[in-house]
Amino acid sequence: MHKTFLSYHHANEQDLKDEIIETYGGELFIDKSVSDGDISTNVSDNYIMRKIREDYLGDSTVTVVLIGTETANRPFVNSEIQASLWGDNPAGLLGVIRDEIYSSVFSSGVCDDTSCNCGIGIRTIEWGYEHYLPWLIKNNHRYSKVVPHYEDTDVYCSLVKYSDFISDCEFYINQAFDKRSAMEPASKRNPPDVSAIRTSSLW
Repeated sequence: MHKTFLSYHHANEQDLKDEIIETYGGELFIDKSVSDGDISTNVSDNYIMRKIREDYLGDSTVTVVLIGTETANRPFVNSEIQASLWGDNPAGLLGVIRDEIYSSVFSSGVCDDTSCNCGIGIRTIEWGYEHYLPWLIKNNHRYSKVVPHYEDTDVYCSLVKYSDFISDCEFYINQAFDKRSAMEPASKRNPPDVSAIRTSSLW
């Protein structure tokens, strides 16, 4: 399994992180999140991203984001995701959604699009997709096709239910790692309206 950085809201998803470490051990996981005041904003955005990559993400090649009800609004999580994708050698990216909110993000459906009408089972996006998922997670999960469905293997960031992830985390982490050589992230930078660590200097 590949070295993996865990990004999460400590107040809400600490239980998930603890179970991952208890189940699989801590040797291949980096749990060193950015906290308030850790990084000066009187520097360039490039310096901030490099600082997070070097001092926190370390030698990780995959970033797993544990997603709960408040994750999308956490500036440190959003910055950790951006730093993971920064530069010419982005990390693999995987969103792991709490079981308790998964049905608010996806529901089960059947393809009935007139351009396809294949009748296969699909995941239908629900209101929680926009509300709960960090911006870079959402934008790296979207894919345009003629038909309205796609596999997680078609997009840079897979989205998986926590109970599925904890049962076979190596499979999902390896899949995220392999995408690094197969495709590029669709988006690598948070837009200005997304809460994140940014330079406060005027250059």
